[in-house]
Formats: sequence, C-alpha cells, structure tokens
Amino acid sequence: MSWEEHRSWHLMRPLVYYLREDLITPAWVSGRDVLDFSAGLGDLSDYVLAKGARSVTATRPEHDGSGSPDRITWLGGVAAGQIASRLGESSFDVAIARMVFQFPTWEGDRVDPDTMVQEFAHILRPGGRLVLAFHQFVSFEPVPSSGGVPSVDQMLAGDDRPGLARVIRYLGLPPREGPFGETGFGLKVPMLVTTLQGHGFEIEVADNPEPFTMPLDLDGRSEHEIVELGRLTMDIKHRYLSDPDQSPYERPASVRMMLVELADLYEFVAWPIVRIVARLGR
Repeated sequence: MSWEEHRSWHLMRPLVYYLREDLITPAWVSGRDVLDFSAGLGDLSDYVLAKGARSVTATRPEHDGSGSPDRITWLGGVAAGQIASRLGESSFDVAIARMVFQFPTWEGDRVDPDTMVQEFAHILRPGGRLVLAFHQFVSFEPVPSSGGVPSVDQMLAGDDRPGLARVIRYLGLPPREGPFGETGFGLKVPMLVTTLQGHGFEIEVADNPEPFTMPLDLDGRSEHEIVELGRLTMDIKHRYLSDPDQSPYERPASVRMMLVELADLYEFVAWPIVRIVARLGR
C-alpha cells in the first residue's frame, strides 16, 4: 500500500495545499520536458501537461503501478538517491519536487537534501529549472538540550502546539536541526540555498506562496462530505492564490483572508510553505 493510500491522501490532499499557478508559471513548462518527482496522486503532472509540456515523467518511491494520461510516463521505485541513475543525465528542462524535500528518509536510503540537490543537478539540462516547495522549518526545541538530538516523542511531549504536533505525527516528518542546533521539523531556507549554489544553481525565486492547512476535526464526516470540503477548499485557494500578477507584498493579505474563509469550513493548523526556484548554470 502506498503512502497516499495508507493516509487516505486522495481525500486529504485537496484540503492541505493548492500549489499550482502559485508554484509553476506556464511559460516554464510549455514545450519542455518536465519531471514531477515523487508525484503522489499525479494532479500536478496533469496540470503541467495541460499547460503545454512536451513530455511529463512522474515518479513514485513505491513500486506500485499507476494509470495516467497517455502522455505521462510513470516510473515506480525511484528513490531519492537513484534519480540520476534511473532517469539519465541531462534529461529534463524542468524538475519539480512539490512537498517532498522534507521527506528524504521515506525511501529507506537515508538520503539528505544535499544529496537530492546533487541528483537533480545531474538530470537537468544546462539552464534547467528546479522548482521546490517544502515545509518551512519550525523549532520544537527552542534551546538545544544536552545528550544529543532528542527523539520525536521527546520533542512533542508536552508541546503547547498540540495541533501542529498531530500533523507532524500524521505526516511522519523527520526531525531536523536548526541554525543553533535546536531541533524541529521542515527545512531551513539559508542552508538549502547554500546547497543549491554549491551545486551550480542560481536562485530565481524564494518566497512563501501559501500555507499548509491540515484539518483537525474531520472525525465523523463521511467520505462524501470530505470530498466536498476538498472541492470547496481548492476553489477558495484558487480564488486567492492563482493570480500571477499578485506581488509578494499583496500575498500576505490574500492569505489572511483565505484562512479566515477556510476557518468557517473546518478547524485546521497552518504553517508556511516555502517555494524556491533555481536555474542550473549554463
């Protein structure tokens, strides 16, 4: 059983993030060969194809098969440390890793973000784009404790943010160390930027396109009700997040209004998603 099936992700996915127009500019993918790495349910692959990509390759870490539109090539069993060996050198113009860079330990090969950046540098053509979206780092241990990095249970025990703790347990986020050695979850932007530059990438975009919104009160709702909530959520997020001309200074007000409207539908916990777009040196 895949991660998505185990966690009913086909129901939860529309409730937690949008990441379409606010992630990918159509001009980046039109007429180009695109990789959707660890593509999950494949909705972003469908979107990219609709925006004129010449070809779309979608991968999963699991070895299960998948149906898809004729022009999407699905590859199973592509772990984070096998990207270049499975997909080939200089094979893509664009590589997208949406909400997967914070989960490199899923595949069991213990690959870190540094290694993943190196792998993407191999499969992109010169001038190719790498589009990343991931959870922003949140510290659960404000002051480093003695005795090494605490376990997940030690970090979450007695935390005063029970909603966020529930999300971290549900998603299985691996613990990360922050800039002062404190421990939390998600990635640190300055560290990842340094890694990208070290592998020949130039940063084009670094922003917070939207928040991750994880529902907390779906118990007792039928599958039909959750599907309808997902449809309403995606409609609301599309309305607030899809304007390509919205400036970074206008986005926070839109996000605030969006969260107020979503709060009328269900209780959720939210924290920032980071987008980084980087181009490989020519």
